[in-house]
Amino acid sequence: MFYNFLKYFVGFFVRLLYPYKVENMPPIEDKSYILVANHKSSWDPLIISIFFPRPIRWMAKKELYDIPIVKFIFDHTGVIGVERGHGDPKSTIQAMRVLRDGEVLGIFPEGTRVQNPDYHNGKSGTALLASRTGTDILPIYIDGEYKPFRRRRYIFRDPIPFEKKKLSTEQYEEIMYDIMKNIYEGE
Repeated sequence: MFYNFLKYFVGFFVRLLYPYKVENMPPIEDKSYILVANHKSSWDPLIISIFFPRPIRWMAKKELYDIPIVKFIFDHTGVIGVERGHGDPKSTIQAMRVLRDGEVLGIFPEGTRVQNPDYHNGKSGTALLASRTGTDILPIYIDGEYKPFRRRRYIFRDPIPFEKKKLSTEQYEEIMYDIMKNIYEGE
């Protein structure tokens, strides 16, 4: 209910202030997805949630829960808090449960807002989640700056299918590099 309030009511005003164009969105089936994107602004998860046809369970750094209004919003929209800097088994288990339940998980794999991309900065946990659960990844490239009344583009890249299997740490890192390259270059 609160998610829909943010999406439609708050979204109406956000769309007026920060117009956008969505390109190449594939047909969205009723199954789990991992939605991944480059991260330019704190507005990213809200705006993607506004135009995406299904609810998204975002992963966000745990430190944001220290801000009371943000904690309230996160608690009421199903955000998964992540302890950064090391593997966080609790958030990984929560994310796997979200995917097994057929929901959409949203991740900014670089873990922070980025102005200058480095494909090696993508956290391999995204590839681990996709591989362990056999969940397709939907990459999105956010193009343009967040300036009032200036249009940005959200460009969907081709979905990346995954089969359910366990891989090595090095394989997850290689896959993540390819995912980051796909986000930025569309390959």
